[in-house]
Amino acid sequence: MERNAFQKIHEIIETSTLLPEEKRDFTELFAQTKESALKPVLKVLEANPELIAKLYTNYRIKKDAMVTGNMAAWEDAMEKEREELERI
Repeated sequence: MERNAFQKIHEIIETSTLLPEEKRDFTELFAQTKESALKPVLKVLEANPELIAKLYTNYRIKKDAMVTGNMAAWEDAMEKEREELERI
């Protein structure tokens, strides 16, 4: 049976260096995302699985910025993410 994009991303996350609770947290984020939006993410992660840790760190910074309302932290996280994606 063919696995969907979420299942494949989940496998990449599970083989990453993230801590178990980080893996759960990051997997939950992708579980809420539509399959069509996951396909480009999967393509990047299949080519660069080492990005999981960087992407998770960036996700946590953005999540914390949203909770605290710190828009400077949000903008900084977005800029770092853009730079990283451009390098890919």
